[in-house]
Amino acid sequence: MPDTGSIDDESLRNAAADAMAMLYEQDPQVDIFSLSDQQIADVIGYTIANEVCNRMDLQLGQTYEKLKHQPREIQALRNDIKEWVHGEVCAVMEQILPRQLDPQGLAKAVLETALGVFAE
Repeated sequence: MPDTGSIDDESLRNAAADAMAMLYEQDPQVDIFSLSDQQIADVIGYTIANEVCNRMDLQLGQTYEKLKHQPREIQALRNDIKEWVHGEVCAVMEQILPRQLDPQGLAKAVLETALGVFAE
């Protein structure tokens, strides 16, 4: 990943770091130099889900500030959203893994779905 410091680069770095943390939470003994195909798919899915959530936060940041909820409630709701987005990414990935994976297309589709669901 480029080290330019742009908001996009920082967001992607954070998404990838969070994805690796999630992988280690799932299996603390994981050897990152010898990942199975499923573990690689999990890291891709976590990274895309985290990046989608980062994008939603970027789009909805001012809305969060205007909400009449306590920060803990907002964080709990964001965690629910993150779980939902990850489930959505996993569902889409299961359908397309036999074919060529298009991470940008996948991220865009999930982000559009997520924004549509949470805008209602």
